[in-house]
Amino acid sequence: MNADGPTEITEHFLQPVAMLGRVVDVAIVPEDRAEAFVNETTDDASASFDAFFRRSKQPLLAMAYLLTGDMQTAQDLTQEALLRTWSRWTRICNYDDPQAWTRRVLYNLIVSKSRSNKVRRRSASSPRSVPPPDESHLMLAAALRSLPENQMRALVLHDGAGMSVQEVASEMKVPEGTVKSWLSRGRSAAALKLTSHLPKEGHED
Repeated sequence: MNADGPTEITEHFLQPVAMLGRVVDVAIVPEDRAEAFVNETTDDASASFDAFFRRSKQPLLAMAYLLTGDMQTAQDLTQEALLRTWSRWTRICNYDDPQAWTRRVLYNLIVSKSRSNKVRRRSASSPRSVPPPDESHLMLAAALRSLPENQMRALVLHDGAGMSVQEVASEMKVPEGTVKSWLSRGRSAAALKLTSHLPKEGHED
């Protein structure tokens, strides 16, 4: 804590530290100083979150990337979802499926980000230093977002997060046959949407 008041935090991210056997929450503050701290949890809770973090990060990131089409955005939103999980871990670790809670948080963050992007575009006066997202990935993300929500969620959970049909059905609280139907219809609709954006072959007059 700064003597003049609270320290301004410009960025948070989670970092597993093997030698400590836990994940630390790193806060980036002005002047590029980094302060690492661990929430007030027991060693067992920290160790269990470390295992959860390592097991869940890649499927969550794949889900976010599938829906956003932008790896940097996907990484940022995944980190935010994991941070929210970490801050409540002593409660969430007792859930039957903690990753389901984090997926819902991540999905809501993606929806919120998508809505905000529609009304607020980045200023051209502050260009990004990273390359722009791949156009094909953006098209895929747009195709997915154009689907009915149930079809989109089923596809993202199954194809993006790598969940089985049975696991998707359990999370969405519907029969497995319904999930299979949503997957089939969603894939067909997404493929149709993608092919409609492909350049048509032909000769110019």
